[in-house]
Amino acid sequence: MDSNDISILIGRLERESDVNPRLHLIKVAGVSALGYAPIAVLGLGVLVGLVILLASLLKGAGVSVLGIVLVLFCGAGAALIAQALALNNDPPIAREVTPEDAPALYAAIDDVLQRTSINKSGKLQTALVHSVSIDGSFEATLHQVARRGVFGAYENHLHLGVPLLAALTIAELKAVLAHEIGHLGGEQEAFNAWIYRQRAVWRALQNKFNHPTSAAERVLAKFYSWYAVYFLAYTFVMARNLEYSADRTAAKATHPGAVANALTKLALMKRFLEEDFWPRLMQQVEASPEPPYLPYSMMPRAFGLALKQWSRQDWLERCLRSPSPEGDTHPTLGDRFAALNIEPAPPTYAADRSSLSLFAGQSPAILKWCDQAWLKENGITWRLRHKAIAELRWKIAEYEKTPPFELKAEDVWQKALLILDLGEQSRAIEELQALVAREPAMAKAQLLLGKLLLQAGDEQGLQNLRDAAKHDANILEDAAGTGYNYLVERGRKSEAQRFWSRVCAA
Repeated sequence: MDSNDISILIGRLERESDVNPRLHLIKVAGVSALGYAPIAVLGLGVLVGLVILLASLLKGAGVSVLGIVLVLFCGAGAALIAQALALNNDPPIAREVTPEDAPALYAAIDDVLQRTSINKSGKLQTALVHSVSIDGSFEATLHQVARRGVFGAYENHLHLGVPLLAALTIAELKAVLAHEIGHLGGEQEAFNAWIYRQRAVWRALQNKFNHPTSAAERVLAKFYSWYAVYFLAYTFVMARNLEYSADRTAAKATHPGAVANALTKLALMKRFLEEDFWPRLMQQVEASPEPPYLPYSMMPRAFGLALKQWSRQDWLERCLRSPSPEGDTHPTLGDRFAALNIEPAPPTYAADRSSLSLFAGQSPAILKWCDQAWLKENGITWRLRHKAIAELRWKIAEYEKTPPFELKAEDVWQKALLILDLGEQSRAIEELQALVAREPAMAKAQLLLGKLLLQAGDEQGLQNLRDAAKHDANILEDAAGTGYNYLVERGRKSEAQRFWSRVCAA
């Protein structure tokens, strides 16, 4: 199935869950059991083989060849599948934090664990967090790691991003932690929580079977690559419902206001980092061979200085309306506020009140550690890019010494590629438009122009793709596929099929 088919299936299942929740639950249970069906069938084959062997021996007929074949063949098959499905979905590699490193952080975690304890059969049960780690991401995730793959043996590993710690107050961090612990499920959410854990395992197995490394895995991939897609689609509604339940758990364990502030900051400050902070830093690569400042040490100050930018009402309204990324079980921010009956409002920020204070005097060292990790990963790339940009500018300047109408078509093409390599997409589009106006049969220019226009949301690019395929059959599949995918991603599958047919006919 392509992404559009999956979206249609999930939409149908969402409606089914609302109209007939019992039927939907039965379907989810059936799909969940289907993943274990091959092992169950082979296990039954082993049992039948043993029964045949035993019956043959009791009759005095000697050892049954059929029984031996069944036991050996089915047993080997079941063991092979079980080994493949016992994938360990490890948490991301990060720096582990021990209770000795940050006793206040562990005290905050223990407080949330106590607040989220559940009453089961008259006894309070408290979740366990087996380890805590930090890195430079803007995340807070309780990774439920299955040491035996789909067969369980779960451990809970809490992963915290330092930028997120710098963004949230301690009360807001506790609300986020309570939400993550809510994924473990309460007394009424045991099946939903199991499904939620299984989704992470099957997603990891899907990636594994999409790239099989042996003949046995290639055989198993025929079934499990298909199955994982359906499992993730059929369990989507249940996983999304657990997100709402986790929000309720967080509001009950901490305070609805803390949940609201945390949700708002997660949306607004993540957007600020992605659209402003990191792009502004990367824009300096042309001017300096070294980063002009260390990003993580600067981040808390940047959050404070840019408060009026990222806490704007129009940013908040846009985040409330923004749909969740495809495949993301988190509801939209607006839906989460509506479910909690909370009125959204722009939050405040003070760097000295952030969750980094849980590291006491070690917070500057934590930020510096993130900076060093970032420099180790990006420092050489930064210097190489600085040098490459200088060379690109020089080459473009050489082309611009000649009047445009005197340049050969191939020279204009090379100039457009250099401009595109600089990241100046709109300028590259202008060069390519001038080129195809002059040389409409230059298929590679039509193809690239079509792709760039579609990336910019200009559907004139579809015509360029058709022209590219018309002039060069070797790029027909690339041109047709690009336009097809563009239309399918926008829910226009019938139009996409017509586009494919027209391009192939041309």
